[in-house]
Amino acid sequence: MRHIHLCFLLIITAICSMSCSDDFIDSPESFEEKLRSLPNVVSVTAQGPGAFKERYKVFFRQPVDHDNPSAGTYDQLVYVMLNNTDSLNVLVTEGYYAFDAEKEQELVPMFGANQIVVEHRYFGESTVDDPEYRYMNADNCCDDLHEVVTSLKMLLGGKWISTGVSKSGLASNAYQAWYPNDVDVTVTYGTPLCRERYDSRAAKALAETIGTAGQRAKLTAFMREALRRRDAMASKFDSVAEASGIKLPLPARQLWDFHVLDWQVAAWMFSYDFEAMPSLAASDDEIFNYIIDLDGPEAWDAAYDVNKYYIQAYAELGHFSFCTEGVKDLMVVDDNIVNDYLRYLYVPAGFPDTFSTAVHDKVDAFLRSTDAQCIFIYGGNDPWSFVGVGEEYANGDNLCRYVLPGAGHHVKIADFDSGTRSEIVGKIRSFLSSPE
Repeated sequence: MRHIHLCFLLIITAICSMSCSDDFIDSPESFEEKLRSLPNVVSVTAQGPGAFKERYKVFFRQPVDHDNPSAGTYDQLVYVMLNNTDSLNVLVTEGYYAFDAEKEQELVPMFGANQIVVEHRYFGESTVDDPEYRYMNADNCCDDLHEVVTSLKMLLGGKWISTGVSKSGLASNAYQAWYPNDVDVTVTYGTPLCRERYDSRAAKALAETIGTAGQRAKLTAFMREALRRRDAMASKFDSVAEASGIKLPLPARQLWDFHVLDWQVAAWMFSYDFEAMPSLAASDDEIFNYIIDLDGPEAWDAAYDVNKYYIQAYAELGHFSFCTEGVKDLMVVDDNIVNDYLRYLYVPAGFPDTFSTAVHDKVDAFLRSTDAQCIFIYGGNDPWSFVGVGEEYANGDNLCRYVLPGAGHHVKIADFDSGTRSEIVGKIRSFLSSPE
């Protein structure tokens, strides 16, 4: 049976639910003391209240491999920010380290909610002693979330919304597919759902769909100019990387190709300002600094914490293929590297050269058949929206997809017009008020 240690936790939870749950919640102990008493909690640190009445930095002891307890344990960072034990609970399912954990996610003030932020295993302070990354997968991620939520439900009586942006949103969608009864609503932003290791739909959108034809042509012309100045740009790139202590995975002359391609994606993701772009006659410094300000050499540093993501992308989550249309004739990097860039740029030597579609397939099957309640938010100019949860899943009933034209990767509900905002918030309220 899966998760032997979890069975023990579930038995405790069931007993508490039947006989002592209300007494436990209503006991005279402080919330901090109750947190400390939860199964698998190994430390609790109270922090200043900030936007919440109480805030705690909590570490949960988790199995390294939920299917194999003998593989050992690690300590996972969880931030618990409390307004009221009966309030709605907003669960932020991080895909990386806990970015702005202390900042209110936009759903929190909408509903006066508590906020729980779960850092992803292997990132930030949730380190795992596994240099081969054998256990950085969706199965274990979802099991981590399930154990945290199961424990916290012993203290928090309100309903649950899971949410996340980008890879964090994919963690929310996967979590609901793995454990459909753990949360009541899922709201995700800019969330990918790649069909294969290198999903070509984003590249097609970059070439044909995103922005206007004039904007795409202007962007391509600028990229070509940056590639024509390869020698000067590569020299500057090497200098910046060296000054930052970054070891580049390829010679700078070759890596510059990838940097320009990646900059194209970033320009749309982060709502590029076409008026601010230097002219094609600008100096080398102007062009280089403009690109670096948006997309620096840390993008290629395998030791940079967020770049561990690419290992999981290579194995099971997928990523996008780059769009080389309009610039391929100026590129010098070998086609074999372009076609398998994750392997050459990020994946450690010896990592298995296999890709599983199990994450996509399970989330896909779940969304096509579920009565779960989900809202998907996207920016119309975000390349990730073209490899995400598409229109084929949205039914306007329990699965609702909203796309803001012209917006990038960090679009929020607050960015929509007042009518659409009201519709989205109203939909969430109706989901939360529906019978369990």
